[in-house]
Amino acid sequence: MPHRLLHVGLPQHATPAQIRDAVQAWLQRQARQVFEERCRLYAERLGVRVARLSLSSAQTRWGSASASGAIRLHWRLIHFGLATIDYVVAHELAHLREMNHSPRFWDVVRSVLPDYERAKDGLRQAVLPVFD
Repeated sequence: MPHRLLHVGLPQHATPAQIRDAVQAWLQRQARQVFEERCRLYAERLGVRVARLSLSSAQTRWGSASASGAIRLHWRLIHFGLATIDYVVAHELAHLREMNHSPRFWDVVRSVLPDYERAKDGLRQAVLPVFD
């Protein structure tokens, strides 16, 4: 895989914490842009409306949805490929139609992602880079 460089504008003597914070902020901006695009796409396909999209740093969840249409997605999903991001987005948006994990819920997910199981399994086995 080719190396990619990220140039961040920091003072020459920036601390590791400053570098980490700058990179994290950049990743979060990228995440918001991608998540907004994918939410628009899947909301249209599912016939639902996202009232608000926010980024999360939750310890145990990749995303959440509320009956009010608020969607929260973990910003670190940006480390994954689009298939995985699409699965989490579709999963959370499906909750706007079915607020449970019943067979009907999984039918809603399957209606837009017929092979969602592959992304779901990959997400369970994922290892993300440490960001301390």
